[in-house]
Amino acid sequence: MSMKVGVVGLGVMGGAFSGHMLDAGMEVAGYDPLDAMYEKFEGKNLRRASSPADAAGGADLVMTSLPNYRVVGEAVTGEGGVLEGISPGGIIADMSTVPPKFSKEMAEKAGEKDVRWLDCPVSGVGKQAAVKDLVVMVAGPRDAYEKAKPAFDAIGKKTIFVSEQNGLAAQLKLVVNLVLFINMAGACEGLTLGLKAGIPEDVMLETLCSGAAGSNVLEVRGKDMLAGNFPESGPIWIVLKDLECAIDSAKDLDVPVPLGGLLEHLYMAQRSKGRQHEDGSSLFRIYQELANIA
Repeated sequence: MSMKVGVVGLGVMGGAFSGHMLDAGMEVAGYDPLDAMYEKFEGKNLRRASSPADAAGGADLVMTSLPNYRVVGEAVTGEGGVLEGISPGGIIADMSTVPPKFSKEMAEKAGEKDVRWLDCPVSGVGKQAAVKDLVVMVAGPRDAYEKAKPAFDAIGKKTIFVSEQNGLAAQLKLVVNLVLFINMAGACEGLTLGLKAGIPEDVMLETLCSGAAGSNVLEVRGKDMLAGNFPESGPIWIVLKDLECAIDSAKDLDVPVPLGGLLEHLYMAQRSKGRQHEDGSSLFRIYQELANIA
């Protein structure tokens, strides 16, 4: 019998998850408040749910893929929410980037309904989700993880079980993002220096990607950055939300993250210029403007 999955949030990420699971032969019911989010499923056997509760009805697993923890909380515990529709013994896998303490709180609320909670953020952006080039991080009950793993394997290239302690996968995602954003700033800084010095773009990018300074940031985004192309894949408004989560968690743990704080202000500068919908790599534009080569 195929796995039945409910998906709440059919945007760039949730839409990709749903499509891959349908392709894997799973039964998928999806809910999104925006009609436009269903257009991508034309010709696919997605059941259009009327609410999060409806998406959860009869599902073995419910995935939430939403912009922030407040939206997740409302979709799960609010009127017509997932907890109203999911059966006892069901599993909720939150794929969103949220504060670790929120994941712990939601696990407790789900447990009161005899529902298992998994925090399952992913490493990767929209264009990677489209081709299943994601790493899924999972924390929560091990038996729930084993039952949900076929769905995780259907949407990504690698699934990592972090811990049975809820919140640790959410925390790991913040660590991943902090390192990613710092790497991105380093790439922007170095590329700006090379451009100002007159190094040919193609030579610079090939050398960087081939040597010790190579990174996924440069491989995935390098050509677009140098071409001035910043599609809305991992937009700045999400970067700022994720940085806020990372910095707040660091404060909770008394861990200084000075580079994270500096990056937050650089991205705020981008937002102040009306660029909040550009990919996070458009930080490159700030560096070019500072170097007077924009």
